[in-house]
Amino acid sequence: MSETGFLRITPMTAADLAAVMALELENPSPWGEQQLTSELAQETGWQWLARQPETGAVIGYIIGRSMAGEAEILRLATAAAQRCRGVAQALLAHALAQLCTRGTTACFLEVRAANSTALHLYTKNGFTIAGTRKNYYTAPMEDAVVMTKLLRQPEGVST
Repeated sequence: MSETGFLRITPMTAADLAAVMALELENPSPWGEQQLTSELAQETGWQWLARQPETGAVIGYIIGRSMAGEAEILRLATAAAQRCRGVAQALLAHALAQLCTRGTTACFLEVRAANSTALHLYTKNGFTIAGTRKNYYTAPMEDAVVMTKLLRQPEGVST
């Protein structure tokens, strides 16, 4: 668990699925409950929640997977009423710090091309554009921007 002053970051459990599903439905192309349940069961997966300290209410989450020194962020979302208040930034910073302590060297993600807020968040956190995936998203159909961030130089590689 981590405290940031305005929220608590905790691991996600099966008991949190209903709250996460409610937030998921606020976004385009939401995952279903089965997808969320499946992610909790992934051996290589990691899931973190942002909670209001006073109430414990879930106000955001980040879901990803790590393997062979690389990570992929699969979902990052904040409750509509909590957007632009630093929740996504806190979740992203927490996840990246956790990944670094686990020896992860790179992190990847896809983001909707029209999601300028998310693109700004990732860019400001050191992610760079690696390419695009045409018509990657549905409902609505949209391209994905593929982004990457080097977390640590691999052993034996000089900069």
